Amino acid sequence: MSAAISSRANADRALDQERHAIGWVLALGMAGLFTSPAGMAGLAVTVPIGILAIALPAAGSGERSRALWMAATALGIAAFWTAGRFAPLPALPLGTSTVAVIIVAAVAEEAFFRRLAFSWFSRWGDLAAIALTSIAFAIVHVPAYGIAALPIDLAAGLLFGWQRWATGSWLAAAVTHAAANLLQAI
Repeated sequence: MSAAISSRANADRALDQERHAIGWVLALGMAGLFTSPAGMAGLAVTVPIGILAIALPAAGSGERSRALWMAATALGIAAFWTAGRFAPLPALPLGTSTVAVIIVAAVAEEAFFRRLAFSWFSRWGDLAAIALTSIAFAIVHVPAYGIAALPIDLAAGLLFGWQRWATGSWLAAAVTHAAANLLQAI
């Protein structure tokens, strides 16, 4: 009986250490994303953070049906397309490197925010995870887009968070984010 208790205590201690380590990664990742400039220098910060976010363990709520994933992704892309018709953002210069950068950056950011951070914040509930990752997402975009874009980025973060919650996967948010960036570029 004491061996089982000792084994459980060791497992709990390891889980606490893992949570603390992921917390530090989140804090450093937020600092890195917030201070990184746009363009290739920003990508040099964003990509390693995204790779780390994919490599670190993150609890998932289990991916739901493929139909739900497709519907949530289509709804997200349609929302960005519609919003772009009412409040067009300045177009990005379209070129092969721009397309690659905006797709890679979107996937890396979603790996960080909707995979790793969402999982970490979900210990306080799904609503807290959606809200906290959305706020953090909006804040890290202030240096690149200015304070005026904060409500738009917050709304985007809420949509991505909802997609993560609804589908059980961060991939719908990544596809939608990449599509939204591409829509801005064309």
